[in-house]
Amino acid sequence: MKKTITPCTVEIAHTSRDFYAHVALEDNSIRPGDQVLVHNPPTEIHWGEELRVEREATISRASWFARWWTKWIARFELTTLYEVSFSTARFSKSRRYPRPAARPGQQPHSTSKRQIA
Repeated sequence: MKKTITPCTVEIAHTSRDFYAHVALEDNSIRPGDQVLVHNPPTEIHWGEELRVEREATISRASWFARWWTKWIARFELTTLYEVSFSTARFSKSRRYPRPAARPGQQPHSTSKRQIA
């Protein structure tokens, strides 16, 4: 595994508006399967602060097999996001959703747990 050391910028924010941590490498040639280790990263930031520091990072290059495997497995990992939606329709066959409306004279469906006798 080939390793290279490159400068990087670490940006961290912990405010009411933003909450993030980003690393920007100067050597922007990251490929699938590569690993990045930031040297001496900031580990603590107080509420309301934004921090930007210059550090060094070690990039460990993946082998051709690890790169291929990462690309291959990523195709299947992406499918886990297909179920996520903000619509009212449910695409899974596991249960009917949205529930049908109650008929006149019938109790509406409740979301509470029912006891089965």
